[in-house]
Amino acid sequence: MNTKIEFNELVLQLRLDVVMEGFDDGALILRLADRHLIEVNPVGQHILELIDGKRSLAQVAGLLAERYAITTAEALQDVLTFCTDLRAQGVLEAAELKNDEEIKNMAEHAPLKLRYLRNPDVVLREEDEDGGLLFNPDTNQVKVVNPTGLFIWQRCDGQHDFDQIAAAMLETYEDAPVDEVRQDLQEYLDGMHQTGFIGLLEE
Repeated sequence: MNTKIEFNELVLQLRLDVVMEGFDDGALILRLADRHLIEVNPVGQHILELIDGKRSLAQVAGLLAERYAITTAEALQDVLTFCTDLRAQGVLEAAELKNDEEIKNMAEHAPLKLRYLRNPDVVLREEDEDGGLLFNPDTNQVKVVNPTGLFIWQRCDGQHDFDQIAAAMLETYEDAPVDEVRQDLQEYLDGMHQTGFIGLLEE
């Protein structure tokens, strides 16, 4: 099965709890759930305008290539990178898939492999066996992490992707159910990314 073709043919749309306002130099995206603003440049704005819940990512890339006079391969790389990031931030969702597990599986087998990187500005204070406290000076936000959260945080070093972190957890917590570990890990990483504690690196 060619997962790359399947991912390119994925149809995305803006989530219902997301609104976008366009300007001359780009656009602002507002997540209504937490009133979080995300700024995108003019290229990103154009990609979002092309994502209408009907076009596949490959079709979006084709239109983008024509507009900016670049190769389809370059445009597809830009579209996949951009859309992968906005899906992780809860801005985009799959239009044709209603099952959350199917969406997650599609993301995990995407041609882009993403690694997680700690925000270098975040300060960690370890609390012995109880986990630790994370302070994000950019947002003045404090996050309490238990030992498992600290275990994950320590592996967000820019060298580990989702599968590698999940494998490390399963090796450490041998009796934990695989599906439950992966689901909890994905939710934790998504939350940490959305709040600015970790970032994503394209492999």
